[in-house]
Amino acid sequence: MIFRKRFAVAAFVISISSFAQIRTGVYFSSDKKYNEIREELGNPLPGNPVMIVTSFVPKHGSYVWYLNESKAEKDAYLDDNPKDLYAGIYLEDHGGLIPLITFKDFAKGLAQPRYLINYCEIGDADQDGFPEFYLTYFEESDGLDAKPLKVIIYTKSREKTLSKSKITAWIPFQEEDQYREEKDENFKSLPKAIRLKAEKIVKEAKKGIN
Repeated sequence: MIFRKRFAVAAFVISISSFAQIRTGVYFSSDKKYNEIREELGNPLPGNPVMIVTSFVPKHGSYVWYLNESKAEKDAYLDDNPKDLYAGIYLEDHGGLIPLITFKDFAKGLAQPRYLINYCEIGDADQDGFPEFYLTYFEESDGLDAKPLKVIIYTKSREKTLSKSKITAWIPFQEEDQYREEKDENFKSLPKAIRLKAEKIVKEAKKGIN
């Protein structure tokens, strides 16, 4: 797994948060706050968090975002220690967690999904006072076929629930293949500022992979 310096990640989030009045913290296993969150709120997903993000959103409440890795349930051969991915966004309520939306992807055969933690971000691109959650991961696999780099965007819908949108970049590993992107219908209906933000993450993550 590739990590940027965590201070750079935190600085980015804080710069967004201060403008939007959204207070956000990014925590790793070496952080005291990471352990405090686990002791107070627990770990609602299989495996262990690679990163925990907290975000206090005025008029909306406090949110906790877990990005976990768990020992693979199925046989997988690309990695000596294959992992399944689980993630979830929760609303903190009276010392407990209310689940809002979850994610999972599994290692299998010669495929291994991996978080690109450097590019898992929270921001308020459309400046509506509620943040978007950008979950970025890459599916490594054996062979020379194009491999998917995915950015999943969680946004608040009119019904006040979280909805999911996705952009997938297919990274070619053979000269005859061409790079292409797929955007689901929900992505196409997102505000322009959010689409541009997600496309920028794809571009930067692609450079990081290459």
